[in-house]
Amino acid sequence: MTGSIFSCPFRENVALSSVGYYGIGGEARWHLLPGSVAELAAALARCRERSIPVIVAGEGTNMLFSDEAFPGAVISLGSMNRIIQLSETRFFCEAGVANTDAAVRLQQAGRSGGEWLYRLPGTIGATVRMNGRCYGREISAVTKSVVTVGLDGAVRWRQGEEVFLGYKQTSLMHSPEIVAGALLEFEGVDEPEAIGERMREYSDDREAKRQFDFPSCGSTFKNSYEAGRPSGQIFDALGFRGRRAGGAQVSEHHANFIFNTGGAKAVDVLHLSAAMRTAAREQAGAELELELQCAGLFETGLLDECGIASTPEPSRPGYGWAGLLRFPDSAEVVFPRTLLQGPMLAYACRDEEFPFGITVRIEQLASLDEARRAPEKPFIRWTTRDESGKAFPLRSDAPGGAFVDRLWESSVSELFVGGGEGEDRYLEFEVTPECQWIALRFDAPRQRAAGHETPSETPWRGKAQPFAGKQGFGMELSFALLETFVRGNALHLQCAASLGDGGYALFPWWCDEGRPDFHQPGRFCVVSLV
Repeated sequence: MTGSIFSCPFRENVALSSVGYYGIGGEARWHLLPGSVAELAAALARCRERSIPVIVAGEGTNMLFSDEAFPGAVISLGSMNRIIQLSETRFFCEAGVANTDAAVRLQQAGRSGGEWLYRLPGTIGATVRMNGRCYGREISAVTKSVVTVGLDGAVRWRQGEEVFLGYKQTSLMHSPEIVAGALLEFEGVDEPEAIGERMREYSDDREAKRQFDFPSCGSTFKNSYEAGRPSGQIFDALGFRGRRAGGAQVSEHHANFIFNTGGAKAVDVLHLSAAMRTAAREQAGAELELELQCAGLFETGLLDECGIASTPEPSRPGYGWAGLLRFPDSAEVVFPRTLLQGPMLAYACRDEEFPFGITVRIEQLASLDEARRAPEKPFIRWTTRDESGKAFPLRSDAPGGAFVDRLWESSVSELFVGGGEGEDRYLEFEVTPECQWIALRFDAPRQRAAGHETPSETPWRGKAQPFAGKQGFGMELSFALLETFVRGNALHLQCAASLGDGGYALFPWWCDEGRPDFHQPGRFCVVSLV
């Protein structure tokens, strides 16, 4: 259902046993189902405003929800599940794309190297966040970059080398950022039939190991290279096959799997996990790390036995929270501060519809307090970069730096600034690589404001300054220009590009069919200012 509290689809009072793959968990106050980056950012903004605790679950395939009720919002990204082929080798996957769906899409395209993803439970977002691996392959080897959404609504583009830290370790596991999408590259080529045969071999191996006999979260513990052998072999030697606690049971076929054989509780799984971890340390000299992710309120002592960090709950002595996202303290912010950064994607997200390599970045140059003291100084910087130098083919005859009416007949990068939730007014800025520009004010979609029927540089002079150089082209906008559009210490933003030859793109992306229309202020992305 949808309603007034959240702008994205959501459900209320949801049993988390129906959300997580394990089939375990208490009731959550809200279950949010955003379908785009903008909806995700808006949901986070609402939770931040109302101090609602947040858990991000993806598909919940690697997550153990607490048996206790959760008074906050659980966010699932399954509706963000688009795959876009950008070139012969590059594919952009939203975070909610199932690993199996990615493998099938690669097979259809005749690209090899992703067969191991077939029937690997989970989504690309979670696999990237944890640097997932199996059958000797890991996602870091094919991930070029990652788009994340911060708890402040900032959308950032992370290079692979920034994210991946080694075996099943990433910087995102220690950062309050949510994976929104990933750029994957597969250089191998093969016939779809041959790729399909390898996918079936992986599937048959998983079946032979009886991985799907009952719900589980896959491997309970990570392997430890220091231990010298896989965790499953350690637990096998320690006699854990078939060990039970309530409805939870260690698999008879793989001693690193804990199944929910029916009616298992989260505490059952953790009691088994604690016993396994303690035995591995005391009897086998192996210090093992839990791969299973815990979310919700648990007994602190049990979490400690499993090696899971927690935050105490003052109203429940002996209990603590695990797996919650914590909204950041703005006291340590460094400027310039990135609000939006990433690659332009085709308006309708169709394959190879828009040239890849055009990126945008929006930065907050000073704090709100400083901007209010000096409102004429630049406050927001918007930069577009074209890696090829050829992606904006239609050039205006006007001199560089000129204010040009009907500039949209040329190839332009565009920035829209909305008036806030429920408001139809907005600003539009356009700029070319030669620094020609135009600015417009609207009271409603495509309805120009009074006094702005005919574009003129006069209202913008000294408030909007275009630039172009080796680092890209764009504009700097003063706080005086944007002040009335700042609502709740936030801006509603949308980047777009019109190449003038039928190529249209967005960042953040919407993936709309039909005639391109950037003038939709209700869909702009909300980002917080500090």
